[in-house]
Amino acid sequence: MRAMDPDTVSARWDKLYRSGRYDNDPPIPFVKRILHNLEEFSLLKSTGLYIGCGNGRNYLPLINSGLHIYGVDISAESLRQLTTKEPAVAELLVHADFRKFQHQRKFDYIIAIQVFQHGYSADIDRYFANVRSMLMPGGLFFLRVNAASTQIYRSHTIAEQNEFGGITVIYDAGSKQGMPVHFYSREEILNLTRGGFEVVNQLREVVTHRTPPETGFWSQWEGIWRRCIR
Repeated sequence: MRAMDPDTVSARWDKLYRSGRYDNDPPIPFVKRILHNLEEFSLLKSTGLYIGCGNGRNYLPLINSGLHIYGVDISAESLRQLTTKEPAVAELLVHADFRKFQHQRKFDYIIAIQVFQHGYSADIDRYFANVRSMLMPGGLFFLRVNAASTQIYRSHTIAEQNEFGGITVIYDAGSKQGMPVHFYSREEILNLTRGGFEVVNQLREVVTHRTPPETGFWSQWEGIWRRCIR
């Protein structure tokens, strides 16, 4: 099975961050839902992991809310920018590919916002397997990913389709040209989280209409699960 090349992905994201990616973007509303659920499950003082923390768009608001949360990212440039903004988080950051990431402890919650959509089916299977192995029983898993209902705007080639309706595309142009990007169906996510997880918040689809002259809409799934205790 095909899988992403980590060196290529790292170099591409380094270039995107140098070009100003997410420099002035506000955190997404999902961050507030994360904080609400961590409080509800008495996990605000626990230790978490943010996968794909980037240069801090959503990570820093969580840190500034008092969370103790490690950040891992494949882009060294994003982590450099993040530590420039907030030097105190340097000891919590790890430059690594999550597919091969290892840590000496398990986490009380794991956050993955718009990162598990990067790659082929083999990469996706590894993402979810790693979450299972790294999350403490009773811990929370927060996920936001592309939805298959998205009206894909840029020229692309479909590289993979699965039995659940999920697709992986390779963009022919744009900032992610040549990179595999996955779009999930509801049934696909339910299958990936079946066995080992129980639903905390049902999957919901968040639709964002593009700003003209671009047309159509972008759609993401947001869901929250709890790692089964037994």
